[in-house]
Amino acid sequence: MSRALPILAELPSGYFVDESPGGILALHADVARQIHEAGYGPEHDGELRRSELSGRRALHELRAGGERFVVRRFSHGGLMRWITGELYLDPERPFRELVLSTSLRRAGIRTPQVVAARARPARLVGWRLDLVSRRIEDTLDLGFVLGLARQGELAPGVLPGLLSATGQLVRRLHQHGCLHADLTPTNLLVPAAVLEGADPELWVIDLDGSELRPKLAAGEMVTNLRRLYRYVRRREARHGPALRRSDYLRFMIAYEPDRGRRKALVRAVVAAHRRTSLLHALGWFFESRFARRSDPRESSSPA
Repeated sequence: MSRALPILAELPSGYFVDESPGGILALHADVARQIHEAGYGPEHDGELRRSELSGRRALHELRAGGERFVVRRFSHGGLMRWITGELYLDPERPFRELVLSTSLRRAGIRTPQVVAARARPARLVGWRLDLVSRRIEDTLDLGFVLGLARQGELAPGVLPGLLSATGQLVRRLHQHGCLHADLTPTNLLVPAAVLEGADPELWVIDLDGSELRPKLAAGEMVTNLRRLYRYVRRREARHGPALRRSDYLRFMIAYEPDRGRRKALVRAVVAAHRRTSLLHALGWFFESRFARRSDPRESSSPA
């Protein structure tokens, strides 16, 4: 079965494939024993339980060998969830995310280590997909922190350093050739200690659908930055401003130190945002009315 998935030939060193008629599991050798002892395998979930962590979709948890692992069960969003739910035609998605995650970690970009990826054939058609990663303790997503800033609950000096670190992280992602499919503040984690003045060391999460290319074109970088900008602006329109003009500038200086290129990039992002804002607003309206499940991070985070 596994030989039909070309991506498995690209698995990084340290991973092996465990398969049965009911599933394909790529597993890191360092945690293989405790994962198996917890009952998680190609076909079985074992001691899987609902996690208290919130993501765009429900997260689960696997306790194995004294460690807690986060299990993300792939699920369609938007209108597609009414048609396909948790079924996917492409079984390679979690394995591609594993490969991408390892590449980022080797480049020094913080992202949780993926220890397992699994694809299980559904009874009639399609696949059910999982990804298992090490849990990063004591973190907050950037969207939550921006909510604190909006409410005036962020200590002075925290936000400037955080925005500079965010610009640097996105710059490194793009320099590495990573086009994040859902580049939003909720997919960037910071240590909770940053609220007390700790260094803002950011983690990037949820790499599903993201791509790694030899080099990103200028238009691809603009599109990715526009997605991040659109997310922030949409929530500011809904809940009130969290950032000032100088805050946006601080992010952009960290992302593009060259003044001339930075000005051109800002113009391109703003122009792209204006061109597509109406289309996205309509899409968001229909999705929120007819298909969208509420993001639990929206209700648990400051507005």
